[in-house]
Amino acid sequence: MRFLFSGIGLYLASQAVSGFLIAFGAVAATTCLIDIVEHMRQDFPLLAAIQLMALRAPLLMEQTLPFVVLAGAMISMVRLNRSSQLVALRASGVSAWRFLAPCTVWAATLGLLVVTAINPLGTYLYKIYETQRAAIESQNQQATLENGVWLRQGDPQGQIVIHGERVTQNGARLEEATFIFFEERGNALRFARRIKAARADLRPGFWQLSDVTEAVPGERPIGQAHLAIPTHLHPSELLERFVDPDSLSFWSLPAVIREAEQAGLAPVGYEVRWQSLLAYPIMLAAMAGLGAVFSLRLQRLGDLARWGAAGVGLGLLLFFLSQLAAAFAATRAVPPVIAAWSAPLTGVFTALAIVAFLEDG
Repeated sequence: MRFLFSGIGLYLASQAVSGFLIAFGAVAATTCLIDIVEHMRQDFPLLAAIQLMALRAPLLMEQTLPFVVLAGAMISMVRLNRSSQLVALRASGVSAWRFLAPCTVWAATLGLLVVTAINPLGTYLYKIYETQRAAIESQNQQATLENGVWLRQGDPQGQIVIHGERVTQNGARLEEATFIFFEERGNALRFARRIKAARADLRPGFWQLSDVTEAVPGERPIGQAHLAIPTHLHPSELLERFVDPDSLSFWSLPAVIREAEQAGLAPVGYEVRWQSLLAYPIMLAAMAGLGAVFSLRLQRLGDLARWGAAGVGLGLLLFFLSQLAAAFAATRAVPPVIAAWSAPLTGVFTALAIVAFLEDG
């Protein structure tokens, strides 16, 4: 720890920051340009595309930051290598364990800053982005402010069209709900009845309707306090359909998960997102470590480009493993904790093993 705040440690940290800034500038410019072009392909004006890109930028940077850290660590170490400063450090008795520490500690610190500050800001701006995009397109898929929410469920006997003015309780409740029943008659669907309810709560296996008014053609409407309607829809599916995990900040996710569990839901996507944010600093540290260790080979020995390509490939593989683990968690094949932490810890232990092999034999 003392080495981190020594003159050499601070110098190495400044070199790491310099490499990160170079990589961040290149990646940010490319990402923003692609996002602007994508919005313009969807018939948004140029100024509107730039404005929408700026609102999405924090979340886009959060997603691309692992690659920025990987590239930045490689840039900083290659610069030290080419200027023979790594040779001088080794000759002065500084081991690779020590001069790699500032890079990884800086990456982990950056991860903490992103999770606790940039992520809440990014989710706040993302909600503004969705509102402004909806205003331009005259529709909003997530909030469905004007047209409400439309669902459909069916079986061989008929279909039910469901409409709700608002979605609450993390997607498990419809306010001012309407259920329109169609029955299969002579290979055609015929209107059978309509039910209006002040609210409809989605429970496992059924809808629980409250303050119900049922209308059947040719008969007077009938009022009921409660009514249960069977359904194949699962509350967890509806939860993740109407509330995107990426739109919730680091600080709000625990409350959403707790409320969903108390309601009997299985918020797997939110748990994976929460655990991924907790593991985010470790992921950045792993990327920094991998980028640095694959740039330690002395330039006079050759094959530096091949080692760098191997580092990039391993970083991409690590990102692919994290996405694959999240997909397995979504199907409940693995717990969210294992899915979120497996890739970062694999990267950390891989970097440590490579340093141990190169440094200690």
